[in-house]
Amino acid sequence: MKKLLLVDGMAAVYRAYFALGRNPRVNSKGLNTSCILGFTNTLYDLMRSQQPTHVGVAFDLHKPTFRHEMYPEYKANRDPTPDEILQGLPYVHRMIEAFRIPILTCEGYEADDVIGTLGHAAEVAGFDQVLMATPDKDFAQLVTPVVKIYRFGRGKTPDAILGEEEVRKKFDIERPTQVIDLLGLWGDAVDNIPGIPGVGEKTAKKLVAQFGSIEEMVAHSDEIKNDKLRVLVQQHAKDALFSKKLATINLQTPIAFDEERLSLHTPDYDKLKALCDELEFRQFAHKIYLELLAKHPELAAQWQMQRTTPAPALAADNQPTLFDIEQDTAPQPNTTVVKEEVLTAQALSSMLGKDIALHVDEAGNLSLSIDADHAYTAPLDSLRGNASLATLLSDPQTAKLCFDLKQLIYRLDAHGLQIEGNIFDAQLAHYLLDAEMRHTMDFVCASMLGFEPHTPSANAAALWQLYPLMVARMNDAGLTHIFDEMELPLVRVLYDMERQGIRIDTAALREYSVKLTALRSEIEQEIYALAETQFNINSSKQLGSILFDQLKITDTPPRTGGTKQYSTAEDVLQKMEDKHPIVPKILEYRSLSKLIGTYLDTLPNLINPSDGRIHTVFNQTTTATGRLSSSSPNLQNIPIRSPRGQEIRRAFVPRDDQHLILAADYSQIELRIIASLSQDENLRQAFIQGHDIHAATAARIYHLPIEEVSKEQRRNAKSVNFGIVYGISAFGLSQQLNIPRKEASELINEYFAQYPKILQFIEDCKVFARTYGYARTLLGRRRYLPDINSRNSAARSFAERNAVNMPIQGTSADMIKLAMVRIADQFAASNLRSKMLLQVHDELVFDLYRPEEGQVRTIVETAMKESLPLDGLPIEVSIGVGNNWLEAH
Repeated sequence: MKKLLLVDGMAAVYRAYFALGRNPRVNSKGLNTSCILGFTNTLYDLMRSQQPTHVGVAFDLHKPTFRHEMYPEYKANRDPTPDEILQGLPYVHRMIEAFRIPILTCEGYEADDVIGTLGHAAEVAGFDQVLMATPDKDFAQLVTPVVKIYRFGRGKTPDAILGEEEVRKKFDIERPTQVIDLLGLWGDAVDNIPGIPGVGEKTAKKLVAQFGSIEEMVAHSDEIKNDKLRVLVQQHAKDALFSKKLATINLQTPIAFDEERLSLHTPDYDKLKALCDELEFRQFAHKIYLELLAKHPELAAQWQMQRTTPAPALAADNQPTLFDIEQDTAPQPNTTVVKEEVLTAQALSSMLGKDIALHVDEAGNLSLSIDADHAYTAPLDSLRGNASLATLLSDPQTAKLCFDLKQLIYRLDAHGLQIEGNIFDAQLAHYLLDAEMRHTMDFVCASMLGFEPHTPSANAAALWQLYPLMVARMNDAGLTHIFDEMELPLVRVLYDMERQGIRIDTAALREYSVKLTALRSEIEQEIYALAETQFNINSSKQLGSILFDQLKITDTPPRTGGTKQYSTAEDVLQKMEDKHPIVPKILEYRSLSKLIGTYLDTLPNLINPSDGRIHTVFNQTTTATGRLSSSSPNLQNIPIRSPRGQEIRRAFVPRDDQHLILAADYSQIELRIIASLSQDENLRQAFIQGHDIHAATAARIYHLPIEEVSKEQRRNAKSVNFGIVYGISAFGLSQQLNIPRKEASELINEYFAQYPKILQFIEDCKVFARTYGYARTLLGRRRYLPDINSRNSAARSFAERNAVNMPIQGTSADMIKLAMVRIADQFAASNLRSKMLLQVHDELVFDLYRPEEGQVRTIVETAMKESLPLDGLPIEVSIGVGNNWLEAH
C-alpha cells in the first residue's frame, strides 16, 4: 500500500505557536522554541499514527504568487508573521531535513497549490491514499476517493480524517469541488478574497444548492426570487467569478512528482540529536531514544543522555558556595523510571546524615529519595512518632531538596513534624529563573528535564535532576543571593503570617453593609428617575440601551470588541461622566455593589470559626515583578483611595485588649527608587531637602516658588510623577486630568526638561532590555521580555513599558521582602509577642503587644529603612498605631 502524507508546513507551525501561546517554551539561551517544538511533535506523531510510505512538507516562499499578480490585495489584511515564528523557521527546516523529509516549494505558487498538484499526481500514479495534513478549509475542494484531509484538532476536538462524505456533510454540498463556489460567494476574510458583499455562508450554500456553481448562478440569476439578493448577485457577478478563481487551488503547479524523493527514509539521527541538544528538546529526545531502544538498540546508546558526576551535597551553612556548579556539568536525565520501595524504619535509619529529596502529596504520603533513581514511600500516619524521621527532617546538617516549601511545611506540620536545616526549594528557584512561566512540578520537569513525574516517588527523585540545573542557572544569572537571603527565608515568614491570620470585627462589617446597602437603594431610585424607567442596572445590554438608545448621551456609542453590543465598561463610563448625570450615579452604584459584595458580605464568611480570624494565603511565585499577592481572600485589593473603601479597614482589629494594630508604610518609595536609579539630581535634591515631592515637581514644571503651587497644579504634577515612567502618553494624561491634549503634552515635555536624567533612564532601560532580553531590579532580579524587539508595535510597546516598570516596582518588592525577613529575625531574637500579619503593597501590618510598642517601632522602622539603601537617598517610613487598621494607617 502506497500512502502519501503532505503536510501544510506553515499551518502546522502557526498551530504549534499559538497552542503554546500562554505557556511559551523558551530555552536557556532565550530562544522561544514554541513553534519548533510543537511542529516537531506534530510531525513525529503524524508519522507514527499514519505510517505513510511517502511524505513531504510544503511551504510558501514568502514571495508574491500568481494570485498577487491577479489581485494585489490578496492576503493584504493578514498580520505580520510573529518574530518568534520567523526566528524559529530555520530550525523547523533543519528539523525536517534531519528527518530526511523533502521540503516542497515552488516560486510563484503557494503551499496549497504544491500540495494539490502533488496529491493529484499521486492519485494518478496509483497511490492508495493521500493525506493532506492541514486545518485549512480551502483544501476540501481537493478531496477525492483517494485524496483526503487530515484535519488538526482544536481544544477538545480531536484530529479527524475528512473524506468525500465528511466534506459533503460539513458544507451541505453534493461534491467537494463546490467548496470553491462557496468561497467565491461568501469570500474569505483571512485571504482577503472579496466574494459578494452581504452573502454569508448560509446564503452561499442555498445558492450552490439551487444552481450547482457560480457560473450557472450568474447565467440564471433572474431565477433568484429574493429581490435584494438577485440585485446583489447581478451587480457582483464578476466579483464572484473572480473570487472563485482566486480560491481555486492550482493543480498544474510546475513541480515534479518525484516518487523516490517523497519516499520515507530513515532519519539522520546524528542531526536529530545535535538539534535536540541545541534546542534543549529533552522530552522529544527521550521519545527518539525509546524508539531506537526498541528498533535499533545499537544506535540507542549514542542517544542516551549520559549523566556526569552526581550533584554535590548542599553546603550545611547555606552559603553561596552551594551554587558552585558549572552549567555544562549539570546531569541530563535518561529515564523517568524510579525504583520505589516502602519506607521502613530501617530505611529511615540508614538515611540519617545523608542529603535527601522529599515530597508529600495531598493524601499525606511521604516520598524520600537519596538519588535520582530510588525513592522510598509511606503514609505519614504510619510513621507517626518515628524518631528517625523527626531527626532526619530537623537535622541542621542534612540538606533537603523540595518543591513548594511552604506547602510542604503545612503538610508536615499536620503530622507534628518540622523541617529544618539547609533547604533548597525548586519552585522558588524556577520562579527566580523565569517568573512568568508556570511553576508546577509537572511543568518545571517537562520544560527542564523533558518528562513529567506522575508519582510522589518520581517527584522526589526528579528533584535531584532539577537541583544542579537550577543551581547552575541561578549562579550564572547572579540570582543566588536573592534566593539565599530573600526568597527562601521569606517562606517561613509568610507561613507564620498565614498561620497568625488577622481578627475581623464582623459587627462592624454588618453595620457598614446595612449602611451602604441603604445608600445603594437610594442611588438605584435616582438612576431609575433619570432614566424614566426601571431596568436591570447590572445588565450591560439593558444599561447600554438606556444610555445610548434612549438617553443618547453620545453620538458615537462605544462598542464591545467590534460587536454591535454597547460597551458599558468602567473605563468607558468614566470618560463620559460629564455627558449625563446618570453616568456618575451608575459608577457610584457599581462602586457600592463591589464594596458590599466583595468585602462587607463576603469577609465574614471567610473567618476561621476556630479562632475568629481570616487567614489569607500569600503567593510568592505569581507576579512577574517579584511582588507578593494574596488570595482566599485577596486582602491586597481592599480599596484605599476612596473614603468608603478605606472604611473597610476599620473592621481589621487587634487580637485582644492587650494588643493594638501597627501599620508601617513606605512613603513614595517608587519615586525614591526612580531618583536613585536615574541619578537625576533635581529629583534627588527634592527628597534630600524633604520637600513635598509633588509640590516640588509642580514648582519646577510651572516655574513657581513651591509655596505658590496650587492644589490643581500639585495634582497635575502628581499624575505626571506616577505616570511618566510607565509610558503615559499625552492622550492618557489628558484623559486622566481632563485637560486638553496639548496642555498634557506640554506638561510631559516640561517634566523631562526639568528631570532630563529620568528621560535618559527610561531610554537606558529599553536599550538594556533590547540588548539582553530582560529587565532587572537593583538586586538583579530578572523579568524576561520576549517581545522587546517584536515588529508588532503593540507587543513591543507593552514590553518597553515593562522594561521601565520592572526596575522600579521590582526593586520596591525586593526592598519590602528583605525588610520582612529582617523584622521576623529580630522579633524572634528578641522573643517578642508582637506578630507580623499582613503585607499589602508597600505596607506591613502587625498585631502590636502594647508593652512592646517602642521596641517594635524601632525594629520595623530600622529594617524598612535599611533593607536596601538607595545611594544616600532618605527612605521615609510612616508608622501608625490604633485600635484598628484604619486608625493605624
